[in-house]
Amino acid sequence: MRRPLLNDFRKLAEISSLVLILPSSIAVGLAIGYLLDRWLKTEPWMLLIWLIFGVASGLLNLFRGIKRYLREIEEKGDRSRRSD
Repeated sequence: MRRPLLNDFRKLAEISSLVLILPSSIAVGLAIGYLLDRWLKTEPWMLLIWLIFGVASGLLNLFRGIKRYLREIEEKGDRSRRSD
């Protein structure tokens, strides 16, 4: 009885980490761009460039994470069909 509860929490943790990937990548890109603009006096260019890097990185990691999650679900479904 305890095992399904643990699996549910594991799934919830995986999904919540996928949700946080995009905003955290954008925030890191904004922070780096802002700090570089202040240091190099290049406003707003570094902010825009690093914002684009953050969005691209976040989307790439989000798609990879979703693909991995869907592959794991598919493998679990194949295993359960084989055992029937």
